[in-house]
This record gives sequence, C-alpha cells and structure tokens, in this order.
Amino acid sequence: MVSISFASFTLFLGFLWFLLYWILGGVLFALVAILRLGRVRKVRFSCLFSVLSLICGAGAAWCGVKLAQDSITSCYLLAHTKAEVLAAFFGCGFAGVFGAFLLGAAALTLGGFLIMEISKNKNAPWITLEDHSDEEKDEEASGTNQGYFS
Repeated sequence: MVSISFASFTLFLGFLWFLLYWILGGVLFALVAILRLGRVRKVRFSCLFSVLSLICGAGAAWCGVKLAQDSITSCYLLAHTKAEVLAAFFGCGFAGVFGAFLLGAAALTLGGFLIMEISKNKNAPWITLEDHSDEEKDEEASGTNQGYFS
C-alpha cells in the first residue's frame, strides 16, 4: 500500500498555484496597466506582485488541502493501487482544493489592484510622444531655436 503524504502534495500544489497565479496574474495586470494608460513603477509592482503570488499560492494550497483532507483520507482508505491513490488526491479533494484556488485568485486580484495603486508613478515622463511641431515652428519664427548649424 502507498503511504499518503499531505505535506508533499501541499508543497507541489503550492508551487503549481504560485506559477499559475504569477503567470496569469502578471498577464492580467499587464493588460490593465496598458488599458488604463497609467504609469506604474514596474520594478516595485513586479516584486510585490511576485511575493503576493507566492503567499496566495502557498495559502491556497494549504487551505485547499486542509479543507479536502477528510474526503481525501476516506477515499485513500479505499485505494489499493497508485492510480487509485492519485484519483483519491485529485478526485475526492477537488471541491476543497479548487475552491481554495478560486479564493486565492480573488485575493490575488484584489491585492494586485492595491499593489498597482501603491506603485503608481506621479512623476512626469522624460519623453513625451505628443506632437510639438507647432511649438518648434513658433520658436523658429521668433529666432529662439538656434542650433549648431544655424
């Protein structure tokens, strides 16, 4: 009979949830930053978001396994082969584990918007992409725009 190890399952699930949260959440907030056209301090946001993803992934895995532990244990007692043990882990504990995953995703989304608000950049950009051709024409007409070759 195969021994049951909730610690290794929780560790594996925590790493998997972290990767999913980090990648999918990063894509979501990249799109939000582009669509809102707001400037965000990218290094601050990415560091805080990575830490938040790790915390949410580990927390969702731990809570999910704790919620599903009783049903996994009862299914495990009926399992005889390795395939049945895997079915016990993923099949019987699906509701608790997936519910905790969704709760962690909601916490990550709310926390991500909070981090985005904290990471806003209030400074004016160095380069603006607006058309300044009218201002340059006015400067040339008044003679204030004197370059090296004028």
